[in-house]
Formats: sequence, C-alpha cells, structure tokens
Amino acid sequence: GQNLASVGIYTVTMPNVVLAAGNNYATVVVYNVNGSTDDISSDDTLVKAINPVVPATGKLVVSEEGTGTWCQWCPRGAVFMDQFNAKYQGYWVGIAVHNGDPMTVTDYDAAFGNLIAGYPSALVDRGTDVDPSGMTPDFFTRLQIAPKATLVNGATWDATSRTLNVSVTANFTAAANSNYKLACVLTEDGVTGTGSGYNQSNSYAGGGNGVMGGFETKPNPVPASQMVYDHVARAIAPSFDGFANSFPATVNAGDAHTLNFSFNLPSTWDETNIHIVGLLIDPAGKIDNAGTATVTQAVGNGFITGSNAGLFEANASQIDDEVKVYPNPATDNATISLNLKNESTVEMQLVDVSGKVMAARNYGSLNGTWSINLNTSNLKAGMYLIELTINETKVTKRLIVE
Repeated sequence: GQNLASVGIYTVTMPNVVLAAGNNYATVVVYNVNGSTDDISSDDTLVKAINPVVPATGKLVVSEEGTGTWCQWCPRGAVFMDQFNAKYQGYWVGIAVHNGDPMTVTDYDAAFGNLIAGYPSALVDRGTDVDPSGMTPDFFTRLQIAPKATLVNGATWDATSRTLNVSVTANFTAAANSNYKLACVLTEDGVTGTGSGYNQSNSYAGGGNGVMGGFETKPNPVPASQMVYDHVARAIAPSFDGFANSFPATVNAGDAHTLNFSFNLPSTWDETNIHIVGLLIDPAGKIDNAGTATVTQAVGNGFITGSNAGLFEANASQIDDEVKVYPNPATDNATISLNLKNESTVEMQLVDVSGKVMAARNYGSLNGTWSINLNTSNLKAGMYLIELTINETKVTKRLIVE
C-alpha cells in the first residue's frame, strides 16, 4: 500500500500495458484512515471500467499532413507528426505533403491540396480534413476497422544506378474487387537544405502562442541550418488515386496480388532514410490499409515479381516539378525557382483571377538553377496564376498574396 497525507495525490503509471478487449476493471481501496477504521466505509472503494482500443489485426493507419516552409503555423504539424510517430509506431505512418517549397512533389501536392481547407491540415486514411493536433479521434476509429488486406513491401536496391525496385503485395483477408487500387509512396527523414526555401516560418517564436515542441525557443523564420524535416513525401506512384489495374474483378480472401514499381532516386536523397509506404485505396478513395518498410527492411523481405506499374523518375524528368514558388502565400516578394536540366527558353506571365496580365517577361534561354524574384508588394490580396512557358510546355502555379 501507499501512505498518503490528507488531500494528497498519488499517480499510478502503467506503461505498455496490454489489455484484453472489453471492460477491464481497476480497483482502488482506501483503508486505515488516520490509523484506524473509517467511520464511513461505503466510499472507501472505487472501481473504474477501462475499455481499451483494440487494433484490428494488421492495420496501419496513415496520416497525410499538408505543410510548407512558408506556413507560419506548420511547426505544429511537424510536432504532432513526431509525437504520433513516437507514440504509435507500428500502428501509424506519417507522410508530410509539402506545398510551395523546395520539397514539393507537384502531383501529390495538387491532389492532396484539393481535399484540405488550409495549412497545416491532415487527412487520416484520407478521411475528413482535421488539424494535425486533432488526429487522435480519427486515428483510434480507423485503427479498429479490419482492413481488406495486409501489405508487405519488398525491394531490390542498386546503389550504382540508384534504382529502387519495389514490390507491394496485398494479402487479402476479405473479399474485394477491381475497384481497389495500390499506390506506393516514398518518404524521407532527416531532410535538410541550404537555400532560403528551407527556412521554416514560425509563429511560435518567442512563446506568445504557447509551447510547441521547442519551436517557441526558435526564431522566426527558423534558419535552414537549424531545420531537419521528417516524413517528407518524395514520390507517389503511379498517382494519388493508385494504379487502375491493381486487381482482377474478383478478389477472394486468401488471395495475394503484387504490384511492382521502379524509382530512380536522385543522388541528393539518402536511401538510408527512405521509407517505402504501400497504400491500399478503397473504392471511395479512402486508405484501407498500408505497409511500411525501410529500404533495408524491404530488401530483406525480398522482391516479388508481379504486375508492372512502371518506372518513376522521382521528379527528375517532370518539367512541372522543376518549378517551385515560395513563400506561398506571399506578402512583399515571391521567388520562382527553376531547375532546368537542359537549355530552355522561358517566358512568364502573372495573371489575376479575371485573366488580366499583371506582369510579363521573356527571360530568353536559361539552363541550370535560376531564381526569379517577383515583387508582390503592390498586388491586392487574393489568388494569382503564374504562367510559365518552358520550351513551349506550359506550367501554371497558383500564388496567394496576403
């Protein structure tokens, strides 16, 4: 027993307790009050029922979080993603979908951005839009729903060519059909950068907006030299919606189906920090289940030959992904960052929502990395379109001016 002083408090902590499904009862008894028998014994015993959350077998919940280095409140998203990763590892995986900064994956950002109202925001298994600080209820709800299949990621890795071949195998425990789809996401931890686009805007600086995982002690913006980004989405294949021919018309419990993906990883990515996240997407567009593995773990699982979803260059060959705009939203200035692999003619127009051209310039022939400064101080608050023509290919980026 414990000796307690009058109005004393005693806290019992039971770490990593595994509870059975249903009610589990905790009983607390107070006795020997003031060294003698209690005159009123009817209130000496307290019984509380604890009904635990029991994860469905093989279920892995996915949180996709919209973030950006320009976003002043997005440190909150990073903090809660890290907290979930520490607290629910093995039952949860996080993907940080960047917007308007050098870590943006354009097709992922565009599709995800259509499902959220602002930044930071999160989707738990692609459910409703929630703040990253409010993911817990959706997480526990989804954790208890039995998935149609469990996913296993296998891989081969060629360090010379930097080719990562991935197999995602869905082992079905319930019947499904061809309306289910597979997708594969690559994320990277420990991402750093040296340009201003890696500076993190931080409204928690100074502590006036409360404690936020240490960001209250950092400046605004947090210099790139002090920032390390985790859970960063690097690629999604073949698309946000998944591969259309992942499964046959009829899928039975006990069936296993495998889809193969190939990625060429840029040399700037650290393969030891890459995670492979397989996604099983249901007919409504929600994530039914997921599987995650490091490259080393996936290689250990073994590569299984299946249907081929194609080769994905991981942004290296997509013109749209060679163009970044930040900060976004902007106030006085915005930067258009170009990373051109070949000599290209570049023209730019800034257009408002009515179609009026606010600025235009022909930059002639450019090659390599370029930064174009755009003065937005005289623009009215609202949405604008940056229309770039690169070797007759048109790229449009949305810019918000505040």
